[in-house]
Amino acid sequence: MAGRTMRAAVYRGPGRVEVEDLPVPEVGPGEILLAVDVCGVCPTDIKKIQKGLLQPPRVFGHEMAGRVAAVGAGVAPYREGDRIVAHHHVPCGDCFYCERKLYAQCAGYKRNGTTAGFEPAGGGFAEYVRVMDWVVTRGVVRIPDDVRSEEAAFVEPVNTCLKAVDVAGIGRGETVLVVGQGPIGLLLSQIAHARGADVLASDVLADRLALAERLGVRRTLDARNGVVEAVRSATAERGADCALLAAPGQGAFDQALASVRPGGRVMVFSATSPGETAVVDLGPLCTSERRILTAYSSSIDLQDEAAEMVFSRRVRVAELISDRFPLEAAAQAIARVAEPSPGTLKAMVEMTPGAGGCQGPGRAQ
Repeated sequence: MAGRTMRAAVYRGPGRVEVEDLPVPEVGPGEILLAVDVCGVCPTDIKKIQKGLLQPPRVFGHEMAGRVAAVGAGVAPYREGDRIVAHHHVPCGDCFYCERKLYAQCAGYKRNGTTAGFEPAGGGFAEYVRVMDWVVTRGVVRIPDDVRSEEAAFVEPVNTCLKAVDVAGIGRGETVLVVGQGPIGLLLSQIAHARGADVLASDVLADRLALAERLGVRRTLDARNGVVEAVRSATAERGADCALLAAPGQGAFDQALASVRPGGRVMVFSATSPGETAVVDLGPLCTSERRILTAYSSSIDLQDEAAEMVFSRRVRVAELISDRFPLEAAAQAIARVAEPSPGTLKAMVEMTPGAGGCQGPGRAQ
């Protein structure tokens, strides 16, 4: 495809995304050229774009699924036309952090392995993405024939949520409060339920709470009123064994911490950029032996299980898609997720409308 051009949504500075013509990336030995069907809009990328956390120009987007358009020399397992998900980070497997399964802290993991041009940054908001050799080796997942690309694009975010649930040590019979029922909170709720937990969920939006109930949450709670009391009432006045924090801000953090029992855990999962703070009184935190935990990004150890959860629909992701935009409207997709209105959950950017196996561009019905 040398000399050909493609369309891509290029980050040009804080708050600026412009759809432009770029050269189609050329692939080298061991690499794949991915023709992107669809890419999910992730809040982490939105923070980078809106706050200008990285130097432009870049093409963001990492929740991507599509098909193999070309392969470099030595790429035996894949051929043109294969449908795949490509992760953008893969750990080295040999360093101090990998030995301790802290893959997101590995220097090799921090090196982005997919690009549509410029400094690698995911590249999913483009028609084609170059998948580098170390990702091809360990970070590519085949998509079954009966799974739509827009569903498969959830493999990476489901992995990150599965990691958070497992780091939190959630097990069968525990009571778990999930604070926030946006797309990530709804994934956390489903995964905690799949791990055998009794899940309660809080949010301020009634439509999100209604969807949480349809997806298996035992009880939903209006985050503005009586959450702590309701959790205690459901647990013989002890409090939840664990709270998963999927909403930003001091109020959400306070609700999570106050809702867990002595010796319980709070998993902070929503803060991913500098300046996101919460104040905690260390005295009662210490004497109550509550633990604050964190998790970030994906785990290669969970890659197969996360994919199975999505492909088998044990974790239902299609119902989380509220908006679909063509690539030319990528800036509007980002704005929609950045300032969600009732009914807004997951936005998808389609490189070719309908290629993800969906209804077409626009608001999901």
